[in-house]
Amino acid sequence: MTTQELTKEVLGMSAKVAGIESSLHEANTRLESVEKDVKEQGKLLQSIDRLAMGLTRLDEKMGDLSCKIDTFGSRINMIELKPAEKWERIIFEVLKYVVLAGIGYLAATFLKGV
Repeated sequence: MTTQELTKEVLGMSAKVAGIESSLHEANTRLESVEKDVKEQGKLLQSIDRLAMGLTRLDEKMGDLSCKIDTFGSRINMIELKPAEKWERIIFEVLKYVVLAGIGYLAATFLKGV
């Protein structure tokens, strides 16, 4: 090969190398962009994981709160029933004494007549 041919080959190779370098630079830029996106997605996944753990804790707290509300509801029912039980006892005692007084009166009139 002559020098001119070699020079043409070197120039052709230089152009190819420049094209390859340009493609390499473009690919490197895209790779950096993808790496940046992956890092951002990783941060988002961590945030989602923290939110999921927070929701789990919130669900547990809501379950505990529901149990406490049920307990309070049953206690309120007991408190509401106490006055009713008290009045039932009072009415029972009054009726008992009225019946006893009636029986006593009947016994007194019966014994008076005998």
